[in-house]
Amino acid sequence: MIKSPEAIVQLDNLQFIWPGNVHATLDIDHFSIGQRERVFLKGPSGSGKTTLLSLIAAVLSPQNGRIVVDGISLDTLKGGQKDQFRVDRIGMVFQQFNLLPFLSVQDNVQLPCKFSKQRRATASQSHTITEEANRLLRAMRLPLDDIKDRPVTELSVGQQQRVAVARALIGRPPLIIADEPTSALDSDTRQAFLALLFAEVETAGSALLFVSHDASLAGSFDRSVDLTDINAATDNEHQDSFA
Repeated sequence: MIKSPEAIVQLDNLQFIWPGNVHATLDIDHFSIGQRERVFLKGPSGSGKTTLLSLIAAVLSPQNGRIVVDGISLDTLKGGQKDQFRVDRIGMVFQQFNLLPFLSVQDNVQLPCKFSKQRRATASQSHTITEEANRLLRAMRLPLDDIKDRPVTELSVGQQQRVAVARALIGRPPLIIADEPTSALDSDTRQAFLALLFAEVETAGSALLFVSHDASLAGSFDRSVDLTDINAATDNEHQDSFA
């Protein structure tokens, strides 16, 4: 299948089997995400959601099939090229946030620009990188003057989450991947967070792949995908335990 120019992510004939397993964790004929599209991905624990995210981010490589992200076929990337691809083109929001405790809030947000010329150039088009980091922190409704120089460990869980989103968005990567980012939030806070995230994703012109067990959020997205509907490996008895 030829990649559509409108797709930021396209998977074809994808199969992934964890070492030592007999059955595939993922067996997906086709899956795509359009440019600027907001996709909600759901599925039970063990269905392969985290594995799929790791494949799209070039952390894992499939045994079969092709993954194209932002026009780049991931099977052409070697070693450090995968790391550079990831930092240039994907903003990651992790369930545990993965902020660096020894850095200030402001330095955490600016971190991707230290490793990506592409994101550094984009972030500094209209502002300095620090000014863009501060703009994103304000957009996330954070009290900038109170927190920008503080260690992230001094912030609440909700504040750390929004710092993680600002870090993912800086430099406007074409794809944002969010893996269970709202699991520690109550219902009202989840909806408020989602509104902030959508506004900034729209400003950045990025596509969003959002994974959550909370099906009540699905209606806010352009499209909802149940992994069990597209994964032919769902019926296998041996699913991976990392998803």
